[in-house]
Amino acid sequence: MRTRSRLSSNPFTYLAVAFAVLALAVPPPAFAGEVTCQPDYDFCVEVDGSYPPDARFYRSDVRGKFFIDIPDIGNGFLMDLKAKKLTAVPRDRITRSEESLIYQDSLPADAPAFAFSIDGPIIRFEAGIRKVRILRVLDRPALVGAVAVDELLADRAEYRAAMNEYAPDETAMRAVGSYDRPIEVDIYFGTWCPHCKNYMPKILRVANDARNSRIAFNPIGVPKNFGGEEGPWSGKKIQAIPAVIVSQNGKEITRLSTHDNALPEIELAQILQALP
Repeated sequence: MRTRSRLSSNPFTYLAVAFAVLALAVPPPAFAGEVTCQPDYDFCVEVDGSYPPDARFYRSDVRGKFFIDIPDIGNGFLMDLKAKKLTAVPRDRITRSEESLIYQDSLPADAPAFAFSIDGPIIRFEAGIRKVRILRVLDRPALVGAVAVDELLADRAEYRAAMNEYAPDETAMRAVGSYDRPIEVDIYFGTWCPHCKNYMPKILRVANDARNSRIAFNPIGVPKNFGGEEGPWSGKKIQAIPAVIVSQNGKEITRLSTHDNALPEIELAQILQALP
């Protein structure tokens, strides 16, 4: 089954290359002793096999340094690739907002340090009895089946962040928000799919902002081998994802474009305005 998703042909070098590019691209810190970090939503934090919604992986404005914040554990963790060490950062030295994190780089000499390893695209370390991994968000176990919009957003920080940055067309949103007949928008996507990572925040923003009870936005996660596995996607003639099917009275009307430059609110508004 063809999909538009393409994973790296050599995933074992992905992380090292990504870190090298980030390390060369960042400027020096603005203030000595205080380091600003930005969340990197291409990566996620796994703790003991689960994904805490408030755990984040950050790239800092100091070359070769990255920050891992896991509020549930307490300390943050500074990863220094040049020094090849991972050091605990006390919570009182961390200031965090939705957009960034700032930590004090002057750590105590006796700050706990941890060994870490980079195994292909995965970072591993242990903090006490807690086992932590940093991995690409596309490599998380796939979400499969129907999921509510709110639940999907709560589970996927990368979708939330990109959704907040998307500014839908206001005229189109008024048309979507005021539509007065029942309609369904079934959204087939893969949490493992890079094209879905680009498209889903757009249509989730449309669903969130429209607040139209007449329009049912139904995200449906599909597995990587959805072409050979039975599920809600079966019989829908879905050749590639994301696939968005617009239906009324149980009958398919049309499908939205889902290329990287697609504007779902404009296309959906045009469809609704054309309906009898």
